[in-house]
Amino acid sequence: MPKLKYLRPKHKQAIEMKWNNFPYQEIAKELGVSYDTVKSWFRVKGFLRQDYLTYANNQESEKKAQDKQAQINTLNGSKWQQVATNPTNSAVFSVFNKLPKKEQDEVMKRFNELTKNQK
Repeated sequence: MPKLKYLRPKHKQAIEMKWNNFPYQEIAKELGVSYDTVKSWFRVKGFLRQDYLTYANNQESEKKAQDKQAQINTLNGSKWQQVATNPTNSAVFSVFNKLPKKEQDEVMKRFNELTKNQK
């Protein structure tokens, strides 16, 4: 869990459980604290509120990065070859067009390497 090293393990677990949509009642039961304690941790000025928001932001950023890498991997894989033969009928082509120019260049470089090896 990034940037939460100073927290006790039960607080880290509470943040992870909240992120995974566990209700406060389950978090309280798992950690051996009261429902009101857990609720107070996450309210606007609660003890864990800012740490939770930081954790949530990091998780969302990480997921976006993974999704973007998956798109690049798809374009670098066999589906990209379908785009080369018929780009107008491929959903992959629309994904390619949404990538930043630098990443498009990387994909094209990889594609050219793959097609060069197939000749």
